[in-house]
Amino acid sequence: MAAVKPKRHGPAMDMTAMCDVAFLLLTFFIMTTQFKSQESVTITTPSSVSQTKVEEKNVGTISVDPTGKYYFGIVDPIERRPFIAKLNEKYNLGLTTTEQNTFTKLAEVGVSQKALKSYLSMSEGDRSRVALTGIPCDSVDTELVDWVKVYTETNPSGSLAIRGDVKTGYPFIKILFDEFGKAKINKFKLITKGES
Repeated sequence: MAAVKPKRHGPAMDMTAMCDVAFLLLTFFIMTTQFKSQESVTITTPSSVSQTKVEEKNVGTISVDPTGKYYFGIVDPIERRPFIAKLNEKYNLGLTTTEQNTFTKLAEVGVSQKALKSYLSMSEGDRSRVALTGIPCDSVDTELVDWVKVYTETNPSGSLAIRGDVKTGYPFIKILFDEFGKAKINKFKLITKGES
């Protein structure tokens, strides 16, 4: 009599635990992700052959748009809180805690100290519609230099980076460099776009 062959069964694995782990990881990454703040102005930087990357921490940025308006920003949101607290204290801006919290969510600011309180008290929708005047920086009013000095006081190990638009005129950059030279701010990086 012929022997009965048992049915072959493929190996079985319970995927319930694997699905639980996948969803826990997904939840963890969603909860801990910090999204990049929206920039106040779009800058198209000129190209260069430099391959040096700008750090994600300890960097204050100055942006110059094609019309010559200056914007100041801090890359790391955690570094924005001590900066705005010191700026508020030093220049008696009268910013509330809520307005300071709003500042920490902004990648860049393009208004003078006089207009900062009203700008920060606006709703997000109103802020996106307002026409920014830029931070003053010329031989008469060197407010941008004051912002940079406060940044170096609150973050001594921080560096400064300047990014100008391709269409920004040379006189606007020269004014900025001249005012920095008068204030003995001689160390900064220029942000460009890699050619490759």
